[in-house]
Amino acid sequence: MDTLARIPLSQRAAQALMDEVTNGTWQVGDQLPAETALAAQLGVGRSTVREAIRQLVARRILTTRHGVGVFVASTSAVEEWNHLAEVGAIGDVLQVRIAIESRAASLAAAEHTDGDVAAIRTALAERNARQHATAAELAAHDIRFHRTVVVASHNHLLVSLFDTLEPRLVTAMTSLLELLADRPADADDHVAVVDAVLDRRPDDAERLTREHLLGVAAALEALS
Repeated sequence: MDTLARIPLSQRAAQALMDEVTNGTWQVGDQLPAETALAAQLGVGRSTVREAIRQLVARRILTTRHGVGVFVASTSAVEEWNHLAEVGAIGDVLQVRIAIESRAASLAAAEHTDGDVAAIRTALAERNARQHATAAELAAHDIRFHRTVVVASHNHLLVSLFDTLEPRLVTAMTSLLELLADRPADADDHVAVVDAVLDRRPDDAERLTREHLLGVAAALEALS
């Protein structure tokens, strides 16, 4: 019966890290030791540590800042029901973004002006320069970048829809970045979309935007 009840190593590692948080070894805001140190401390491989961290990020115990490290975000886990509800709400926002932004990217590829080019390039550079910022900061710059592409579509209704939803988009993006903190940075996806838009390739711009957002949606769904 012991075999049937065996707990995966990554789950045991996650519980060990959680215990360190709850017993006060690490306080909210503290940075955890490097993966190599945690692996040695727990007697497991680095891949197991990464998976354990991913589980605790999904439960909002830890948060990851790309290029900086892993930090304690809370001492109590998000309840499973709340987590599933949050994932579902973000998924709904992503579906709306797919509808608006993929079409806007296609139109932007055909309709953009020199002024749009400058705005898109500036917004992309500012977004990608903040890969190590907080989730809220990166979310704000990410949505600001996507708005420049929507504006370049010169479809006033699409822009109006985007602007109406913008506060919710930023909130959802912030939560999304926190949940997918261990996902590799997607700067290349954005560069590919911009290249297609500025090269006036409408079909590619629409396809690449859709593929990017669907990829994010698939990663989010894997957490549910």
